[in-house]
Amino acid sequence: MARRKKQYIDFTSAGSGITGTLAGIGGATAGSTGSENILKFSNNETLYHHVNGTQTILIPAVTATGLNIGQDQTNDDGMELSTDPVTGSGGVQFVVGTDPAFYFACTINIPDVSGTDDLAVGFRKAETYQAALDNYDEMAAFNVISGDIKTETIINAAASVTTDTTDNWADAATKTLKVLVSAAGVVTYQIDGAAPTASAAFTFDSGEVVIPFVYMLHASDLAGAVTITSWDVGYQ
Repeated sequence: MARRKKQYIDFTSAGSGITGTLAGIGGATAGSTGSENILKFSNNETLYHHVNGTQTILIPAVTATGLNIGQDQTNDDGMELSTDPVTGSGGVQFVVGTDPAFYFACTINIPDVSGTDDLAVGFRKAETYQAALDNYDEMAAFNVISGDIKTETIINAAASVTTDTTDNWADAATKTLKVLVSAAGVVTYQIDGAAPTASAAFTFDSGEVVIPFVYMLHASDLAGAVTITSWDVGYQ
């Protein structure tokens, strides 16, 4: 199946997600640790949903303000959204060094920023889901941790490199985080259209297949009804 190169979802008008699991499309959604669900919206766009922790609210909910990914709002529970995570099986994926420059932009509202253990937005290698953000083989992303906007990168399964942008996120604020990758794999970042105050240089390996993703984990203070307004990925 050919890889798509563009996906835009306005969650304020996307309609509600419907059931389906990776193990069998059309089956019931599941909320246990490691469950993988397919979310299909009324505009025919699809995202994949991976459960971290245990959720009784099985999938994110579409509200008038967007996609609520807070779900149960329990310490150390969370989720990951991505396009198809498996290399070569379709969905929005990019090949570093082959595709032209590309980007992923996500607009998010966080009610309580002190409640985020992790709220990551960016690109990672197209591989099976990992429970811990640090366990991916390659990654370049923003990560909002207790209101501090950081960047985090991983190359070839090495330790994560975390850089404090020194920019911060206030309670109840909405921001757009954008990660851009050049045709050669060089990563740059934008917060609400401007470069962060600080960031570290990073380049994906040539030939790496990467996908856009959002990863969230609640801290003990709980982040509340974290809501994604829009999801925008494509060529620059």
